[in-house]
Amino acid sequence: MSRAISRSQLNVLIKEITKLYPSSYADSGWDNTGLLIDCSVAQSSVQRPKVLLTIDLTAAVAQEAVNHGCNLILAYHPFIFPSWKKISPWSNPQHQSAIKLIQHGISVYCPHTAVDAAKSGVNAWLASSLVHDMSLIESSVSIEKVTPVQGEQDFEVGYGRVVQLKNQIPLKTVIESLKGSLGIQTVQCAVKEGLDAFQVQSVALCAGSGSGVFKNLKEDVDLYLTGEMSHHEILRLREMGKAVIVCNHSNTERGFLKSVMLEQLEKAGIGCVVSAEDCDPLIYV
Repeated sequence: MSRAISRSQLNVLIKEITKLYPSSYADSGWDNTGLLIDCSVAQSSVQRPKVLLTIDLTAAVAQEAVNHGCNLILAYHPFIFPSWKKISPWSNPQHQSAIKLIQHGISVYCPHTAVDAAKSGVNAWLASSLVHDMSLIESSVSIEKVTPVQGEQDFEVGYGRVVQLKNQIPLKTVIESLKGSLGIQTVQCAVKEGLDAFQVQSVALCAGSGSGVFKNLKEDVDLYLTGEMSHHEILRLREMGKAVIVCNHSNTERGFLKSVMLEQLEKAGIGCVVSAEDCDPLIYV
């Protein structure tokens, strides 16, 4: 049975989504964002659309959307990336998922870097994960600025964050706060002078892969936090006396769905469910 919603219903959903994560914030130079699969129809019998929230749109997530009777998948990472020149389901499992979704009338919207740059987006959430007590944060400003939409302030809009704490706190304290907020049991940490002795007062962070954003960093900071970074970058920062924490790419993003995005969209009147199948592809064994 097709779960296609009407064009007007889909437009309403996208309007509310882009209020939170303006499409102008996405990095159009390389990212593939927006409505990537449009299954809307002129008229639909669907009364209340249901949206599935996920970081990655895998085959398991696509089937989950079918099982839950969802009409739209809001996938943080672009489902079609970098581009498809043809649909070849026998050679690419993502193409199989696309065909399944189209057959069931399920549309796909991917905001990605628009969520990264938004005032209350994934990097703002990651900044709040550094400490259990938000009063310990002196300031949090973006590293790479993006022109804000009306009503938002310059320093809060853009990629990455530089976070200044009011006082120094032990690196171990930051790590424990991150593990709790991100819902993970372990992180990888590089620090030259020893984990027990290192103190943190300034942090540069970027959800996902931070290398490109950190190149624009002008401030001197104690700690670099991201999902992934190359060996040589980590080594260089460690030799400079800095600390580095990497948590696996999507581990720095997934907690945002339940902690922030779900509530934001439900307040906007959108019925949502967070994917139970979505997970980081890497595990520790």
